Amino acid sequence: MRKKDGHTHTIYSHHGSQEQLSAYLDRAIELGFDEYVVTEHAPLPAPFLLSFNQPEKARYDSALYDRELKDYQSLVEEAQAKYGQQIKIKRGFEVDYFADYEDEIQVFLEKEKGWWDEIVLSVHFLPDKKGDLAAIDYDAETFEQYFGPDLDQPQQLFARYFQAIEDSIRFADRLGIKVRVGHLTLIRIYQKRFDLPDFSPEVQAQIDRILALIKAGGHEIDYNAAGFRKKDNGESYPTAAIVQRAKRLGIPLVYGSDAHQVADLGLHYEEISENIMKNS
Repeated sequence: MRKKDGHTHTIYSHHGSQEQLSAYLDRAIELGFDEYVVTEHAPLPAPFLLSFNQPEKARYDSALYDRELKDYQSLVEEAQAKYGQQIKIKRGFEVDYFADYEDEIQVFLEKEKGWWDEIVLSVHFLPDKKGDLAAIDYDAETFEQYFGPDLDQPQQLFARYFQAIEDSIRFADRLGIKVRVGHLTLIRIYQKRFDLPDFSPEVQAQIDRILALIKAGGHEIDYNAAGFRKKDNGESYPTAAIVQRAKRLGIPLVYGSDAHQVADLGLHYEEISENIMKNS
């Protein structure tokens, strides 16, 4: 099995380190990776940025700015030219899905389709009970501020999140784009802090429907190590139980460090790789 990291970031995340891409690649080569996909957060839809007002740093520090897009693409292309004999570098984006901004996302994906090799499709923002979009994973205080009213009925919050995931996959299918579904259980990022319960049978059924859609569409799952690094989470995205169900369906699982600093590269690779290979 090739040693691949399918989910990584750069200085253009604005919420990670300022270490250069060359430092990431030097470390990836040192760790024996054969393939490395750079998946910076794609620019967020302009209408969303105009309407989003909480918190302000989440608005500006969550993704590439439009004006940085060409610089990012040049950075990746220069890395391919420099490191191409040592490691296979692929060009990509992590694209945020918003049900209300599908047109803008489609325009971006189609405009840049000649450039990118792989797409991680993720949900980072979710409507709260008032219908206002809020960041799920910006910090625990923001999560509590906007989703605190949901915590007395967390299964409903889970259901809204997984509905957004399902909508994102159906959107990719309509566009005919193969994607890797990003950090499938990100909604559990603060599970220890807020004592979130296991998924109910109804939510499990939602997840099973999502897995069936991923399989039918020929998509992949981002087997994301970032949850291990989060003190309020402590497990992979998706959870081990979902990983086993995905494997039984034959869905490809791709290790993703979700590195926002060089030190993140390779973390929990052996454990994740073993889980992918075990009984497969």
